[in-house]
Amino acid sequence: MHTALTHLLGTTAILMVMSILIFAIYRVGTLQSVDISKRQLQEITDYVAQNFYDMIQTAVNFSSPNTIIIKELNIPISVGGNGYTISLSNASGSLKVMAWVDTEPLIAAQSLLPVNGTSIKIRINVNEGSDLGGAIVRAPLHSGSSIPVAFVQIDGEKVVIGLGTKKV
Repeated sequence: MHTALTHLLGTTAILMVMSILIFAIYRVGTLQSVDISKRQLQEITDYVAQNFYDMIQTAVNFSSPNTIIIKELNIPISVGGNGYTISLSNASGSLKVMAWVDTEPLIAAQSLLPVNGTSIKIRINVNEGSDLGGAIVRAPLHSGSSIPVAFVQIDGEKVVIGLGTKKV
C-alpha cells in the first residue's frame, strides 16, 4: 500500500508541474502576442502621423486655398489576427493619431503629429460620411475598410485633416 501511495503522490506532482509549465508557456505566448500587437499598432500610428505631417507641409507650402490632398494609406487589415480602429484626437492642444485593437482596447498605441509648434490652425474633420469628392470621411476609421485614406483640406486660413475611405 505504501508503494501505491508513493506512485499516486509522484504522479500527481508530475501532473501539477506539467500543468504549471503549460500555463506558464501559454501566458508567455499571450504576453508576446500582446507586445507584438502593440508594436504593430505603434508602427501604424507612426506611419499615419508621418503621412499627415508630409501632407500638411505640402498643403500649407504649395497648395492654393480650397484644396484637398488625399493619400491612400498602406496599412494592414488586422493586427495579431484582430481588427483595429484608428482615430485622430486633439486633446489638450496635441494632435494625435491613436489606434487600438477592437476586441481589446487596452492594446493601443498613439503618435503625436509634430505640427503643434507652428502657427497653422488645424482642425479634425469628424463629419462621418461626408463626401469630399475623392474620399468619404470615416471618424474613426476601422481596419479592413476598403482603400483607407488620409486627407488634408485647405479651408481658408485653416487646415482640416481626417481619415476616410477612397470613393470608388
